[in-house]
Amino acid sequence: MAHEDRDEIAYRSIIGMILENRLGPGDFLLETELADLLQISRTPVRHALARLVAEGFLEKRRKKGCIIPKPTAEDAQQVFFARKAVESQTSAAAALYATEEEIRSFRNILVQQEKAFKSNDKEAYSTLNEQFHLGIAQAGRNIYLDRYCRQIFWRSNLYIFFFDRFYISRDNDPDHHLTIQQHQKILQAISDKDSQSASAAMIDHLENTYLKLIMPWKRE
Repeated sequence: MAHEDRDEIAYRSIIGMILENRLGPGDFLLETELADLLQISRTPVRHALARLVAEGFLEKRRKKGCIIPKPTAEDAQQVFFARKAVESQTSAAAALYATEEEIRSFRNILVQQEKAFKSNDKEAYSTLNEQFHLGIAQAGRNIYLDRYCRQIFWRSNLYIFFFDRFYISRDNDPDHHLTIQQHQKILQAISDKDSQSASAAMIDHLENTYLKLIMPWKRE
């Protein structure tokens, strides 16, 4: 098996443990312990942790490994403000530059995402959501927006994984179907090459996601 494949397996395995609520905010992720738990060598685990640190999901602690940061209302507000600023532009750019092949790929992603939602397959749903948002950034053909989008996307997952009802509940969340509808609206605007509508649809989608996530702090 290639090094890249082992790295990806370690990476997805760690994400899977988070989605299964086996890891949570404040937990330390130690290379040796994860390697033993996942029954793989330390090198791909080290690479996976470094990738999650670079993407903003984990934070590095000197001599203590990596930690899942504890969410705060202020950080949530900032990261979703940043996502709206960046992804409104990646969507607008994708409406100008996305190829027909990419649009077909996005359509397939949304078909698969709806299936994952209906079957309550959180890991598959998360991966497809990642492919949709980061795929749009890549289709915009701007390497800087693509880079910034990737980092703030993963930082926002700190809140999505631990506060979104779809991820934290054993049962399906009927309200979450709105997310798929909003994804379809974004894609339609991109397919129509309507930059303004694509940008507005992405902002609406991210604002809706943020408002759902801040409810735990509003109730305090």
